[in-house]
Amino acid sequence: MICKRALFIAAGLALASAAAIADEITEAIDTGLSAYKDGDMSTAASQLDYASTLIRQKKAEQITGVFPEPLSGWTAEDAQSESSGAAMFGGGISANRSYQKGDSYLTIELVMDSPMLQSMMGMFNNPSMIAMQGGKLIKIAGNNAMLEEDGERTKIVFVANNTALFTLTGDGMKADEVKAYANAIKLDKLK
Repeated sequence: MICKRALFIAAGLALASAAAIADEITEAIDTGLSAYKDGDMSTAASQLDYASTLIRQKKAEQITGVFPEPLSGWTAEDAQSESSGAAMFGGGISANRSYQKGDSYLTIELVMDSPMLQSMMGMFNNPSMIAMQGGKLIKIAGNNAMLEEDGERTKIVFVANNTALFTLTGDGMKADEVKAYANAIKLDKLK
């Protein structure tokens, strides 16, 4: 009974926290709009930047759902995420998750909604660019990807939905194992 009560309290607090952030976002947008209508451009810009930051933070929390569960025999750490404003590298969201099986390690990194992605798009749309980088062109879930193998290290890089850059780096892993993780990424969770 006590366990159920604790579970309900925890669930209630989580919902209240999410609602508070949503209300804070709406309040910042409304304040910014009101300031704009009153001609107070500094306050309008500040409040709308604040709302934008809160939205990116919320999206960063939600995006960790794209990472796959550990494959058979593997363990994984909890996914980590963060968001940054336009002042930091053009803004965007980054997240990562690490996996381990014996002496084999894999890290999946994600960068989203960053203007820096545009420079990577050209490479994936032009297979000769991948070859010039020393990589091999492969497909991951229908997306062009670059596979690099260097001794014990295997790396796969690809862009999905024109907004998300994934980098998978496997140490002590074969290319097929890294590909299995790449194909297990839940691309449908990208929003």
